[in-house]
Amino acid sequence: MKIKIDKEVNNKVIINSKEKIMAKLNDQTIKEQELINKQEESGNEVLCLMKIGFFFHAYNAGAYALARVMNYRVARKVRRSGLEMMTAGFPSEKLPSVLESITAAGGRILSQTDDCVKFTGIDYASDGIVVIEKEKKAKVLTQDEPLHESELAKMIRSYDLLHSTPLDAITFIGRLQALVSQ
Repeated sequence: MKIKIDKEVNNKVIINSKEKIMAKLNDQTIKEQELINKQEESGNEVLCLMKIGFFFHAYNAGAYALARVMNYRVARKVRRSGLEMMTAGFPSEKLPSVLESITAAGGRILSQTDDCVKFTGIDYASDGIVVIEKEKKAKVLTQDEPLHESELAKMIRSYDLLHSTPLDAITFIGRLQALVSQ
C-alpha cells in the first residue's frame, strides 16, 4: 500500500485527511487563543474580528461587543484542547454593514486587512447578552455500522449548521458521503 504524503505542517508530515483536519483545527485554536491574548493585553480596549473561511469571528470581549452592536447571540464553545471561549460571528459579505454599525454605535475602526479588523470604543460587558450553549453533535455512524435511511435523515436534521464552523460542516458532509457510498 502506497502512502501519499500531502504536505508538512509545523514540522509534522500529514498523511491522511483526518490528520490534516486535526492539524487545521489545532492551528485555528492557536490563532483564536493568540487573538484573545492580544485583546486581553490591551485591557480589551482593542477588539478584533478574525476571518476564518467565509466567516468573521469575534472572541470573548470582542464577541460581547459584536453582540451588543449587532444584536447577535454569543456562543460558549469548548475546543478539543479544553479551552473555553465565547464567540460570535457573521458571514464575510456582511462585513461592511457590521463596520457601519460599529461606527454608528460610537466605535472606531483602527485597522482592517483581508482577514482581521481591529476596533475600539464598544462596550464589551457581558450583562444583558444572550449566551447559548453549543449543543453536542449528533451521533455519527461508523462505516462498519449498517446505515438506514431514517438514521441518515436524523443525522442531517439534528446537525446544528447555524452554530458550526465551515470546517465542521465540511467534515460532516464528508462523513455523510462516506456513509452513503458504503
